Amino acid sequence: MKVIKLVFITACLLFFEKEAVSQSKMKLEDVIKISIENNQSIKSSTYNIEKEKAINLKSFNIPKPELFIEYEGVQGSLSNADSRKIGITQMIEFPSNYFLRSDVQESQIKVAEEELNSSVNSLRTNVKLNYYNLLLLNELLIISKDNYKIYEEFLFTAEKKYEAGESSNLEVLGARVNKIKFENEIKNLESKIKSSQSEIRTLMNVDYDITPVEEISYTEVRLNKTELLTKAINNNPELKMLNFQKEKSSNKISLSKGELLPDISFKYFRQKISGDNNFWGMEVGLGVPLWFWWEQSGNIKESNYEFKIASSEEISFRKSLENEINKTFEEYENSLRQMKFFNEQAMKEADEILRQSKKSYDEGVIGYVEYLNALNLTYDTKTQYLNSIYNYNQSIINMEKLTAGELK
Repeated sequence: MKVIKLVFITACLLFFEKEAVSQSKMKLEDVIKISIENNQSIKSSTYNIEKEKAINLKSFNIPKPELFIEYEGVQGSLSNADSRKIGITQMIEFPSNYFLRSDVQESQIKVAEEELNSSVNSLRTNVKLNYYNLLLLNELLIISKDNYKIYEEFLFTAEKKYEAGESSNLEVLGARVNKIKFENEIKNLESKIKSSQSEIRTLMNVDYDITPVEEISYTEVRLNKTELLTKAINNNPELKMLNFQKEKSSNKISLSKGELLPDISFKYFRQKISGDNNFWGMEVGLGVPLWFWWEQSGNIKESNYEFKIASSEEISFRKSLENEINKTFEEYENSLRQMKFFNEQAMKEADEILRQSKKSYDEGVIGYVEYLNALNLTYDTKTQYLNSIYNYNQSIINMEKLTAGELK
């Protein structure tokens, strides 16, 4: 029996210890940092850059030199040959081709770098959106719990009035229904919070949940649509990736044309003639591409079409980017307008309505219907205000993704 108790106590301690370390308070910057450090896709993109740099070393891949020995006029044995050559042969492409091939690979390295930047940019955006969503849910949970307490008090007061014969059973039923409604709302929000924490945990690639240190808030940022569009065109990693793809295709065109130039061969040898071993010689050859209308011509056409495809994709994405900037800017202006309205007017009036209606209801000046309307109005106003803050922050985050930079 003692053994069973000991095992049970140990299991409980381990369980509570696990629960104690399963939550971690964390700032947004720290969440982003850990997410980037642990993301496997970003690690793969980093390795891909190193791989492309390694491939660039092969741009100057000169063929292996060949050692040769030749015998002429052999009579009986090789030692009786009239002539013997010992030398080395080296084949190379036309020198400019090595540099053109390196240019193609340099463009591919830039593409790989922008793929990494795009992955980081997308991950940072996802983390921010989920973090701010978690902040919103936490705030909504707080006001739902506050409303739940109000309806508890409302139900208590309604029951006392009903017992004293000062009100109908309808008040009690209405208070009880609304109390149950907010019980359900609290459970829904708690479930959404767990889902949001799970999403952030996945993005961070960790085995614990995070609790935000901050509260939902906003900092007003004055944005100019023309400046945002310029930043997006200059900084957006996906657009830059397409630019470098086009640059790579252009370099491939130059390389394909350069392959029409002749290959060069060098041969240097020492020759023995009639017993005299002091003859030296050198040969230079050109490999003329007589059949250039086959492979080389096909390479040129292929590169030209790749360039046209890359140019078309760049134009299409640029128009799409401009459209996204316009849409996101409209969302920013609309959410900013709503947020200012709630902050400067509606929230103050809602608080005052709640204060006065509670006092009036307790004093019997208004009935439960008027008090119920006041409670619902106050709750809806606070909820809309919190959502307007989230929508404003969301528009800023989306704009930062499009411009690939922080907006202040």
